[in-house]
Amino acid sequence: MDVKLLLSIIVVTAIIIVTFFPSFFSHYFNQLQKAMLEGGLTGFYLLMIIQSIIAVIPAEAILIMSGSAFGFEASTAVGTLGLMSGALINYAIGLKFGKPLVERLISRDEMEKVEKLFVKHGSKIIFAARFIPWVSFDAISYFAGITGIALASFTIATLLGTVPRTMFYSYLGEKIGSSISEGDITLLNYLLLATFLVIMLLILVSRRVKTS
Repeated sequence: MDVKLLLSIIVVTAIIIVTFFPSFFSHYFNQLQKAMLEGGLTGFYLLMIIQSIIAVIPAEAILIMSGSAFGFEASTAVGTLGLMSGALINYAIGLKFGKPLVERLISRDEMEKVEKLFVKHGSKIIFAARFIPWVSFDAISYFAGITGIALASFTIATLLGTVPRTMFYSYLGEKIGSSISEGDITLLNYLLLATFLVIMLLILVSRRVKTS
């Protein structure tokens, strides 16, 4: 199934749950927030590194939860450090072991997509990829290592792309956590609806690009 279509299904499901079962959602949100607090900032840092290497949970979801648990400043600082650490580990894996190992960690389709972006845009894609939802930044980091892009260039571009993204989701998490604790899910509903509309727009744009 197409990733964007799958995400849209997940978001629609979340909208239904939040709208019709708010107490159910609030209960599990509070449980996740409690688990985040129990793990502490060290656990959050390690989770961001693991997420960067093995992208099972979206970084955005973790940053929103950390923003609600630790607040904007701590979530931004530790989240940035964790994402940077993960990106540098991925870069080192690509640099040391090359394509044979990387293709075991991510799909061939992802690698081909990233390779086309590098051919077309060069190292600028390292910065831009942090703002492109359908591009795996793990794949970008691996491929940057494979192609031997200078470590300093990779680090600077990654940091410049990571900080605003981390700040945005941490701030969003702090506000959502505050509103949920007050029993208000309006902000969350608006966020989910906006996410759904963005995904639909991306699907339409990608289909138009393919047909043209």
